[in-house]
Amino acid sequence: MQKSNNLKSYLNLHLIVFIWGFTAILGELITIKEENVVWYRMLMAGIFMLIYVLITKKPWRIPRKSFFHLIGVGLIIALHWIFFFKAINVSNVSITLAVFSTGAFFASI
Repeated sequence: MQKSNNLKSYLNLHLIVFIWGFTAILGELITIKEENVVWYRMLMAGIFMLIYVLITKKPWRIPRKSFFHLIGVGLIIALHWIFFFKAINVSNVSITLAVFSTGAFFASI
């Protein structure tokens, strides 16, 4: 059982690395400005979340304090993606991914 879990974790890790790398490659190919890309992504995420809530008919009540925390976190993530796509346009994919991957390292320090 342990070996199966290790293989699953290993495959998940490779999938995440592939998705990160593919995001950078797509970011290089996209000609839209960074801010617009992030707004389109947020719009699509909002639409898909709304569809999910309507299909599952789950209540979607958020306390006021949590709502403002979510807005703050969303703004930080939006800034992160804007800077990520800008970095791809300023430099290249390999440098951007190298710097991007060191984020977790610096956060742990």
